[in-house]
Amino acid sequence: MAGECMRKMIKIVIIVFAVLVVSSIVGFGLVVLDVSGAFATGTHTLPNGAAVDTAIVVYDPGLSGGAKDAATKIGYNLQTAGYTVVLAGVKSSTAANVSSYGVVVVGGPIYAGSASSSVKEYLMGLSVVSGTKVGVFGYGSVSVDDSGVLDEVAPLPSTSSLTFDAAAKIVSGSMDEECSEFVAELLS
Repeated sequence: MAGECMRKMIKIVIIVFAVLVVSSIVGFGLVVLDVSGAFATGTHTLPNGAAVDTAIVVYDPGLSGGAKDAATKIGYNLQTAGYTVVLAGVKSSTAANVSSYGVVVVGGPIYAGSASSSVKEYLMGLSVVSGTKVGVFGYGSVSVDDSGVLDEVAPLPSTSSLTFDAAAKIVSGSMDEECSEFVAELLS
């Protein structure tokens, strides 16, 4: 009787362990394969009265949605500065052509110290018209010093001709302030 009870306990422990291992593998896969970026296909415009110009904020929402929140706050800050703003998922058809925008902002989550693969891929193919202001942001839980921001949020090869007017890593605790400062730097 005691042996039978012990076998049942061992089976339960093995099942619980197996569930934990499978859950960990699936969670790791979601981050590494950047599943959230694949579904970033939506687009919507933030209305504005008499606009100064147009801006597009291209984003990967990330698994937590924090990067989408940061993109939205950046969009509202641009709108306050007089821009008509389009928020576009990184995989949307709208994000594919940014030639008509005076300001282009690209961002998404930071996973393990680097921008998501969908953001990296988008930046590698990004081509903007001369005079366009370009900003890049990353959203993460740990802030970095200013010297490493660009390497973390926009790791481009040295052969890239893309230049940024502003770059920031935004963390949840001070998102409002950091988004405002990012837009001020971008538009200055």
